[in-house]
This record gives sequence, structure tokens and C-alpha cells, in this order.
Amino acid sequence: MNTSALFFGIMAALGYIVLQSLFILGVRIAAKGAVEKLPNGKDKDSEMILFPLFKYLTRTTQMKIYYSNEQFDLLIQKLRVLMPEAMLHTEENSILLPTGDASRIPVLKELNNILPKIDGKIQVDVNDSGVRFLKTDEVFKVNKYLRKPVIQCPICMASYWSVFSYWIPIIYFYGFDLLVVYAGVINICAVASMNWLLWMRGSAYESQIMKG
Repeated sequence: MNTSALFFGIMAALGYIVLQSLFILGVRIAAKGAVEKLPNGKDKDSEMILFPLFKYLTRTTQMKIYYSNEQFDLLIQKLRVLMPEAMLHTEENSILLPTGDASRIPVLKELNNILPKIDGKIQVDVNDSGVRFLKTDEVFKVNKYLRKPVIQCPICMASYWSVFSYWIPIIYFYGFDLLVVYAGVINICAVASMNWLLWMRGSAYESQIMKG
């Protein structure tokens, strides 16, 4: 193979990588947007054509995670340092503050002031016997190995969408062998890198436009 043929071959491969990246990013852009909450309480979806798919795959649910064991002990240690005058009696990962305790209301008020200084995400669950601490975690309903390659992550999308941009056409024209598989793995990595570069550049440019 002479030098010019090698050069044009490399340029053609790079051009095809860019073309695949533009195709994949076009899919991702077609799903871009957010849900807007209207004054009447109803949701208004983005009008991008693939946003319904994005919305379905990125559904989330709220999960309460309570402090327990070592994490609870560490939190109590911090509270005792910041609330030296409060008598914090603990039992089974909770602070004992029964309804008849005279210190219940003052301690609860002080907790509301102190907890944001430790971690603004800590929430308080108050019951008749005392107080438990928790955080709310947002959990995706669809597994990340389906959600991210299909529509959510522009970099991960190189793996799924290369089925249409590389595997199907290449196997159709050249057949299936180890060289095709080897080139396919390289192609996915190269397209993922190109997706990252173009998406980051595009997002930065979009941010500058929004700032004016």
C-alpha cells in the first residue's frame, strides 16, 4: 500500500467517525429538553421529537435512606459538638425525644438550624418517640446499561447507535470476521471520544449564548 492510499484511507476513516458522531449527536439533540411546570400545575414536555423516549427512559423515583450504624454515630458526634447544651440520648439509630419531654421542641428547633451547617440534604423524620435522620435519593427506574447507551449519555450512545452506523452496513458489505470486530471496537471508542468533544464544545457554546 503506497503512502497516498494510506493517507486517503485514514482520512476516510476519520471522516466516517465524524459522520457517525454527528448522526448520534443528532439523535441526542432530538431528545433534548425538559418538563416545564405550568402555573396550573400541569406538565409541559419539550417539543423535541425524541423527548418522549428520553423522558420514559429517565424516569425516577424518590427513595428515603435513613442514617444507621456508623453513619448515624458520626452524625450524632457532630451534633453533640455543635449542640453542647442539648442532651441527645440515642437508641436504635434515633434520638429519643418523646412527646412529653420538655426539651423536645427546643431540640427540634435547634436541629433545624444546625443540620444545614452539616449537610443541607439531611432531613428529619419526627415521630412520637423521637427523631430519625435521612436523605432522599433519586433512583432511576430504568437500568443504566439500557438508559445511557440508548438516549441519555452522548458518550455511551456510541456503543448502541454504532449498531446502525457501523455494524449493520459493515457486515452487510464486508461480511463478519475478527478484523471487523476489532475495527468495530476501535470505532466505538473513537466515536465516543468524538461525541464527548463535540458535545462539550456545543454545550459550552450554548451556555455562552444563554448568558448573552
